[in-house]
Amino acid sequence: MPADCEPAALGLLPGDGDEFIVIAGALRGQRGFFSRDAGGAVVAVDLGGRIFHRVPDALV
Repeated sequence: MPADCEPAALGLLPGDGDEFIVIAGALRGQRGFFSRDAGGAVVAVDLGGRIFHRVPDALV
């Protein structure tokens, strides 16, 4: 994944999963998905095989 990518728009894909596709920018066409905890909150994003974990609110 290139360093310093500009923010880009995502499109949610149909179905019962939490899959998305990048629709603009340097990563256009990359697919990914959201990971959720037992309560349904998003805890991580997988983009291009790399997992980005959510930073707890207490650390922001």
